[in-house]
Amino acid sequence: MGEGGFLNVVNGTPYDWVVTSTGQHKMKSWDAQWKPNGQFLRIPKKGGSARLYIEWSSGSHQGGDVSIQMEGTDYRFMLHAWSNHGFYIWAEFQSFGVQGYAQGANDFGTALNINWIHDGDVAFILSGDHPDNFFPSNGPVAWMHASLNTIGHRPLRKLCMPGSHDSGMAIKNGSGTIGATSDNSLTQWQTIHGQLVAGARYFDVRPCIGKGSNGNSDEMMCGHYSNTNNSTIKWQGMSGEYIQELINSVNRFLVDEGNRELVVLNLSHAYNTNHEWYRDFTPEEWERVFNMFTNPETGLKNLWKMPKGVPGRDPVNTSIWNIPLRDFIGNGPAVVIISEDFRLASDSRFAGQGIFNRSQYDVRNEYSNSDKNEHIMKDQFTKMLKHGFTTDRLFLLSWTYSLQGAGNLTKNLRKRADEVNRLIYATLPPKCNPQTFPNILYLDSFGGWRRGEQYNGHNSDQGYYSWQGRNMASLAMAINWITTWNDGPGSDGTGNTLQEQWDSLHNEMRNVQNSMGTFGGSTNQPEYIQLVQSKQDIQNRLDGIRGQERSYYGMDS
Repeated sequence: MGEGGFLNVVNGTPYDWVVTSTGQHKMKSWDAQWKPNGQFLRIPKKGGSARLYIEWSSGSHQGGDVSIQMEGTDYRFMLHAWSNHGFYIWAEFQSFGVQGYAQGANDFGTALNINWIHDGDVAFILSGDHPDNFFPSNGPVAWMHASLNTIGHRPLRKLCMPGSHDSGMAIKNGSGTIGATSDNSLTQWQTIHGQLVAGARYFDVRPCIGKGSNGNSDEMMCGHYSNTNNSTIKWQGMSGEYIQELINSVNRFLVDEGNRELVVLNLSHAYNTNHEWYRDFTPEEWERVFNMFTNPETGLKNLWKMPKGVPGRDPVNTSIWNIPLRDFIGNGPAVVIISEDFRLASDSRFAGQGIFNRSQYDVRNEYSNSDKNEHIMKDQFTKMLKHGFTTDRLFLLSWTYSLQGAGNLTKNLRKRADEVNRLIYATLPPKCNPQTFPNILYLDSFGGWRRGEQYNGHNSDQGYYSWQGRNMASLAMAINWITTWNDGPGSDGTGNTLQEQWDSLHNEMRNVQNSMGTFGGSTNQPEYIQLVQSKQDIQNRLDGIRGQERSYYGMDS
C-alpha cells in the first residue's frame, strides 16, 4: 500500500539552497517535486520555504534522494526518503555538522530523523550561518541555552519563542459543564511537561477553582471556560491539570532534568466555578494562586526576581521585555510569572518575587475567532504586518482554531488545530524580517501527538495525530536568525531610521495624551483644543511612517 504526505523545507540561513541532483527508485512522487518545470528547485535564503508532496507506491524498497548546496559555500546536505518495513525521511550532512548531529552520519538512526506522517506534514528546518551555530529540526531540548551565544544578548522583545494556548488543557479534570467534552474543550495533546520538552516556553495558564476528579470541591486547576451569554447554557467548559501539577512539571523540567531555560507563565481568565454564574477571582483568591507559585517548599524553584540596586529597574513597573535573555538564564534556569488580570501594587508582598504585572510584559494577543484555515492565516499575518514598529507590546501570532456554529459540540478541536498547524512552516518564515515577526508562536495541539502514545484514552487506531517533535522551537530559531541578518532590506539604515522616527513620535504622543488627561472634563479650553490638534498631527505622521515601513519591507505585496 502506498503512502503520501507533505515535506516542508525551511531555509533559515543566509544562503540560497540550490538542488544539484536528485534520484528516485520506484517512488510515485519525488523527482518532479525537486525539479519543477524541469529546473532544479531553488529555496531562497532567510525564510524561503517549500511544501513538497511526496508519495511512495505500494511495495517496499523504494526511495528518493536529493542533494542540496548552500550557494556560495561548501556546505552540502542530502535529504533521503525510503521505505523498508516502514517509511522514513532523514537528513545527511555531508560537509558540516549541526547541533546534535555529526557530519557524514549517513544511515538512519544516526542522521537527523525527519519522521513521517501519512497524509500529514513533516518539516526539515535549518537555521544559522556557520557549522558552529547551525540549528536543525528536532534540535536540543534546551534550545534556548544551546543557542545562548547566538541570542543571549537580545532582549525578549527581539526574540521569537513558541507558546501554547490554554496550556493546561490536555486532560479533563472533574465533570465539566453541560455539553463540554474532551473533543470540544481540550486544546492540547501533551501535558505541560510534554509541551516543555517539545519546546514551548510561553504558557497560557487560566486558573480556576472548582471540583476536581479527586472529589475536592475547592481545587485550584487550569481551566478553559467561556461565557456563552445564553440564559440556559450559561458557562461552558471544563478544568484541566491541577496548578500543583503544573508547578511540579516545570520544576521537573528545569531542576530534575537540568534544562537551563526561560519559562514564562501568563495568568489570565481566572474563574471561581463554585457559583451558578462563574465569577472572577477575588484578591484573596489571587493571593492563593500566588502563594502556590511562591511557596518555598512546594512552589516554583527558579522564580526570576528583578535584581536589586539596578538603576531604573522597579519590580512592578519596569518592562522586562527589554532585558536580555542572558540576564535571565545566563546562570541557570528561570521562571517568570505574568499576572495579566490582577495588578500587583508596589507594597504587595509578592512584588519582586518573580511575579510581574501585565504592563511589564504586555502581549498583543488577538485571535482570529475562526474555523477557516485560510482566514486564520490571513487574519494573523495582517495583524503581524500592521503591528509593525509598535514597541509598547510584544506580538503573539495566535495560530489557534475556534469552534464555530451550532455543531461545534461535536467537533474535535485538537484535530482541527493539527490541520492549522501543518500550514505554519511554509507560510510564516517568508513574511518575517528584522522588524516584523512574532515574539510568540501560539498554538493549540502544541507538540502534536505521536502515533502509539496513549494520551487521554486516545490511541493510534483513532487516526488523528500530528507529531511536531521540537519543530516549533526550530521554527522559532529560524525566525530569530531571519531577524538577525542585515544584508537585505535594512542594510542601508532605512529601517533603523524609520524605527527611530517612530519611537520619537510615539513618545510625543504619550506626552500629549498625558497632558490631555490633566484637563479632566474641561475640553473647551484653547489649550486642550490645541493638544487635540497636536495629537491628530502626530497620528498622521505615525501613519506616514507605517506606510513607508510597509513599502520598504514589501509588506503590501
